[in-house]
Amino acid sequence: RFADLTDYSTIVHIAGVVPKEGVKAEDFYNVNYRLTEEFAKKAKESGVKHFIYISSMAVYGIEPQISIKKGTITDKTPCIPRSDYGKSKLLAEESLQKIEDENFKITIIRVPSVYGKGKTEYLEQYKHLTKKFHKIPKTFTKNYKSIICIDNLCELIYLAIKNRLYGILCPDDGEISAFDICRAICPYKKTSKLLGILFILFQFKKQVQGFYGAICYSSKLTDIISGQYRICKGLDMVRKIYGKK
Repeated sequence: RFADLTDYSTIVHIAGVVPKEGVKAEDFYNVNYRLTEEFAKKAKESGVKHFIYISSMAVYGIEPQISIKKGTITDKTPCIPRSDYGKSKLLAEESLQKIEDENFKITIIRVPSVYGKGKTEYLEQYKHLTKKFHKIPKTFTKNYKSIICIDNLCELIYLAIKNRLYGILCPDDGEISAFDICRAICPYKKTSKLLGILFILFQFKKQVQGFYGAICYSSKLTDIISGQYRICKGLDMVRKIYGKK
């Protein structure tokens, strides 16, 4: 079922099923959990020394929160996934940790939303918002959202291999809010503090929480090797994608 792995010292496992239309619950567990477990065992039997698994922030089960404190993930935050996707990722993590030993080291990278050239699904919702409304709500500038561009994720993987970074890693691009994303996409848009307050007071509370609520890693978690993996600073990639300098 798997290719010969005897010539490899490190494996980076990125294959997985993500939430989208038509995906069944069993697909998450068959691919994200069982396939990962089998693949890791095969790698260990083949003499692979280092196995890097791309997991997800979804293992925490945290939803965006208007409260910054409630939406911030720290080293004390328990993993209580709510979705089959998050549950399957956590099961995979646990299965890897069970077979880890001195000769087979595990690195788990719990990625937040990933974006980059050719992968703009996460950003498109904010592009839509900037087109729909004349002003950008400035109320939520401290409601950070952990996101990571593909360039920074690839650099982290490279550094994890080079520096033998084992254990659980929680990276992101730094302290970025939905407001920052909108401004990077449409810098010419006017801002409004009152607009965000009105959104909350009236009928859009649920939507506002989803779009502008905080869901992020604490800076302590993301300061992996002093942030050396952040070769793309801030929202430079967003500006490049949407043609802004």
